[in-house]
Amino acid sequence: MVFRFLSKLKSYCCNKRYPEGSIAEGYLAEECMTFCSRYLEDVETRLNRPSRNAGLNDPSLAKTYLFQSYGEPIGKVEIAELDDRSWIQAHRYVLFHHDALEQLRNEYKQVLRSRSRSRRLQHREINRLFAESFHEWLSQTVWSGNVVNDEVKWLSQGPNRVVKRYSGFIMNGFRFHTKYRERLRRTQNCGVVVNSLITSYASARDSNPVEGNVEYYGLLTDIIELDYYGKWKVVLFRCDWADVNTARGIKMISLVLQW
Repeated sequence: MVFRFLSKLKSYCCNKRYPEGSIAEGYLAEECMTFCSRYLEDVETRLNRPSRNAGLNDPSLAKTYLFQSYGEPIGKVEIAELDDRSWIQAHRYVLFHHDALEQLRNEYKQVLRSRSRSRRLQHREINRLFAESFHEWLSQTVWSGNVVNDEVKWLSQGPNRVVKRYSGFIMNGFRFHTKYRERLRRTQNCGVVVNSLITSYASARDSNPVEGNVEYYGLLTDIIELDYYGKWKVVLFRCDWADVNTARGIKMISLVLQW
């Protein structure tokens, strides 16, 4: 019965004069494959085979990679050296988002407020100063003899400037390609979307900022792997983000992919 049904399906699919038959063709083929696979034992089928983008499941990697950013690289691995600007951007992102530094981040914001009591800096100005100088203050605080744990000491020195660069990466069941890798391909896997909690200001003098979730859409341009001198690793994605609210074009931001 099954083989007769398949033979009828073949004769039906050969008729290419009616394009509307492609929809029925897809449904019939899927139903046939599902029906047959349920009667096959010890055979790899579409129902029991591993996912093409299956992520790595290694507990040891979870201890090595911060933010659970480990995955499987695709293609050739390149060795590159970060310039000063890229190194600072990557290092800042790790310091701003790692939970072990939450107390020190709050402490430094209090330091900035105490220094600016006479000027009464706005909330936005404090955040700007914090973003620009936190990594320097952290390094000075650690090496001046303050009591901190070993994790903070490793993070304060920053990552190695020599990084690994990938053109593709598989993480948590998703496949990502850089824009350059797909320049001659028909399929596209370089588009990304990130839902981020940000602080919005109504004006430059706004003292009551509002926090909310904002979705960012962009194209993946680079994938690098930071190395904190053998202690931890972090995979970062660099993207060109589109400004969907205005006509100002795109801007480049570095981020770590988290799930």
